[in-house]
Amino acid sequence: MTKLSDKKIRWICRHVVDIGDWDKSQMASHYGVSVRRVEQLVKSYRDTGQFPELKKNRRPKAPPLTREEKEVIDEVWEEKRFGARLLYKELKLRGFKIPLHKIHRYMVQTGKTVPNPNKQKKRKRCRYERKHSFSLVHGDWHRTTEDHPHAIIWLDDASRFILSGSEFEHATAANSIETFKDAISCASEYNGQIRDVNTDRGAQFFNNKGGKSQFQTFLECEGIHFIPSSRNNPQTNGKLERLWLEYDRHRWRFDAMDEFIQWYNHRMHGSLWMDIGECPAEAVVRKSQPGSLLGLFWRLHQ
Repeated sequence: MTKLSDKKIRWICRHVVDIGDWDKSQMASHYGVSVRRVEQLVKSYRDTGQFPELKKNRRPKAPPLTREEKEVIDEVWEEKRFGARLLYKELKLRGFKIPLHKIHRYMVQTGKTVPNPNKQKKRKRCRYERKHSFSLVHGDWHRTTEDHPHAIIWLDDASRFILSGSEFEHATAANSIETFKDAISCASEYNGQIRDVNTDRGAQFFNNKGGKSQFQTFLECEGIHFIPSSRNNPQTNGKLERLWLEYDRHRWRFDAMDEFIQWYNHRMHGSLWMDIGECPAEAVVRKSQPGSLLGLFWRLHQ
């Protein structure tokens, strides 16, 4: 991307040479270019007395996507359903070198992605995450529409790994406890133990009238610390709220909830180790406590 235009070049020359109220380092910092580039422009203006201009044909246009490249993009997108950024990483890992801007333009043209202005703004909040797997688990109920069942998912904070999830006709405390027992069993398979749980203040999890709810009592018996989200602050449980967007987009392409969870856990995640295309199923092992990894190693080799 060109940082300077002919208008900006004229402005640089005037204020550095004619007016003298800016120095070269200030101008370079202001426009995000090197000091050497500003020196070149200033020298040319002083030597010729004319403002330097950009060459109209300085950079040839890159060729458009080939039919084979489009077919590869379509094939991988159909499998992973990524946006342009993650799709570029996935294609790169598979050995296809296709520029990101070409992928994005093609996906917009074919309706595979829709630009979201809200994502192009700077975030007001800083993302937090736990260092190790199973140190914090998020839980929440959700429903795509009134015609769909109530769904619950238990998501590991550090690795974004779905420990358990299911769909029911009604969202109840009993169903919350049963699915959380599955999450505990899943953590034990990785030789891990859930330490903290975060949910909203829904009646399935929290007693808003005082005292302890059925779910809170269960957690206390299991020795697990309960962290309810603040009122009217869904960002506390933001990782799972974001997962519900993926759920609404992709869940109904699968016959069962377990198939969706399997697909999600083995799909590259944008918040994990992008250089190797890490998925939640890989991150849950990498981010486990050293003691858990050692125990898991001995269990696998017995």
